[in-house]
Amino acid sequence: MKLEKLTIRNFRGIGFAEIDIEGFTTLVGPNNIGKSTILNAIHLVLDNKKPKLEDWPAQKPSDETMEIICEFGSLEDWEKRKPAISKLLYNDSLKVRVVADWNAEQTDYSYEYSVYNTENKFPFSGENYSNAKKIPDAKAIFDELGITSAAAYKERLEEIEQHTLVNHPECVVQSEDWHVKKFANSLQQAVPHVMYVPASFKIEDELKASNNSPFSFLFTNKLFPKVKDDETYKDYIVKADSLQKKLKGQAEDGAEIDGLGDALEQVSSTLNQILDFDSKVRLAVGDIDVEPLFMKAATFLVDEEIETSLQYQGSGVQRALAFAMLESNASVESEVTGEQRSVIVLYEEPELYIHPHLMKRLKNTLQTRSESPKWQVICSTHSPFLINLADNPKSLKLLKRNTDNERRVHQISSDIFEQNGEYNERTLLRATLDFHPTVCESLFAKRVVLVEGDTEVAVFSMISELVNKLGIAGSKHKDTTVVSAGGKWTIPAIAKVLNAMDIDYRIIHDMDRKQLSDEELAQVAPIHPFRANEKISAVAGDDRIFLVEDTFEHVLWDQAENETAKSSDKPFSSWVRIKDYIDDTQELTDQSKATLKEIIKFAFCD
Repeated sequence: MKLEKLTIRNFRGIGFAEIDIEGFTTLVGPNNIGKSTILNAIHLVLDNKKPKLEDWPAQKPSDETMEIICEFGSLEDWEKRKPAISKLLYNDSLKVRVVADWNAEQTDYSYEYSVYNTENKFPFSGENYSNAKKIPDAKAIFDELGITSAAAYKERLEEIEQHTLVNHPECVVQSEDWHVKKFANSLQQAVPHVMYVPASFKIEDELKASNNSPFSFLFTNKLFPKVKDDETYKDYIVKADSLQKKLKGQAEDGAEIDGLGDALEQVSSTLNQILDFDSKVRLAVGDIDVEPLFMKAATFLVDEEIETSLQYQGSGVQRALAFAMLESNASVESEVTGEQRSVIVLYEEPELYIHPHLMKRLKNTLQTRSESPKWQVICSTHSPFLINLADNPKSLKLLKRNTDNERRVHQISSDIFEQNGEYNERTLLRATLDFHPTVCESLFAKRVVLVEGDTEVAVFSMISELVNKLGIAGSKHKDTTVVSAGGKWTIPAIAKVLNAMDIDYRIIHDMDRKQLSDEELAQVAPIHPFRANEKISAVAGDDRIFLVEDTFEHVLWDQAENETAKSSDKPFSSWVRIKDYIDDTQELTDQSKATLKEIIKFAFCD
């Protein structure tokens, strides 16, 4: 099964959020917005934890109810067949909820887990035998089955319920509601196993020989069993047992350790001289449990030219190893009577401590895992490299504050990309992302200026100097990200994402008339750049668009003054021209300066 929907009310800094979860889901947004809060909410439910004081809004008692609901779907056949799980289902899905409330005095709070399903309520439901037999309907049913003791009642409860369903349906009331569960073994077996990778940790803690460390679990359940199967280990245990018997003086052949008796005799002699009595000191050795000794002595070393302890490895290696240990452990911890529960990976900022190339490899690893019915990955990130925008835009969840300073989750609920003949927005966006991965940076910006290509990006790279040079007041360029769409036809796809995420944006693109008449423009091919104007306008609205006539280069080289832009290296030539203008070594015509100022005010000012 996989987590498909998460609902949060009054948990830490999130007042309300309802989030659709994909196989691979990325949570993005500014710092301290609640990305880790969402991961912690899932972790709390799946691990059956009690909410802590710091889980309440403002970390203090509240009049509001805390509620977290996890809805699971895509159940495998074995999960539907397993009685402990099937009786908890509702319409082939599993809904688990935790609620918590403070008492009237706000001195303490209580919490409970429940499952939404349809349950049969019998006359004896929730009653012990002494109370149940006082209920007329229940007593009649007990008499029919010869139930005369509490032991028989407990042992044959399922039989009693089935008998009542078949023979006394009028005594059964069906209840479709949230039903409290103590998160017994049946419910624990039902929900996926959670694998949490925090943003910060100490590798020393991960490698401790304690019962609950990842290394301890891995060593005990996967590594040491292999060691114990080796004949050398078996010989070692035989010899260790023989040594232990010798130390105790219990060797079958009466053998002793050479010199040990003489050394102890000397100790005994000195003791008798001091205490003035006759005694004999013997070395006593208790039973030796070898496995904990191996555990205490074992650790991981990384052999890369020089064999090094993990404490002296870089943070990226340490974190990668922690993930590898957790993943290896998950296959053991998720086992249920011969089957394997699905695993949900909650990964805080996977990009920490690794360079971009490895970041892409990590993304591919996580995505590949999530394609399996046994795995699901939910990560918080500040990296555009981990966003799966083209292939599955629904996987993206953007957290922002609204005008009331409340945290809100923005998401794409359906497939927003158009495909019509040669025009395929998903393919266009995928190609753009391959060559312009910075497109995803728009999701981290307060405002986005979406442009056609590299010329505009080159010019706006000097926006701070241009604002000063042109005397523009009120510019928001420090909070604005300029994004190249990598082509005009990709602009609608990116604009649709920005619309869905409620991100403020402006678009600057060429009109692309190419000195053609209206009659000639009416005859151009469907994928001609001019045709994109109408598509962009329909998606973004005219108030967000600045149409440049005819191209952006014509803003910098005034054709009316017979200025001509170079036909090659347009981005570089434009960058040099603006750089020289800022340095007072190049003049722009009044018309060029006026148009450039108009564009900048449109893009960067309110």
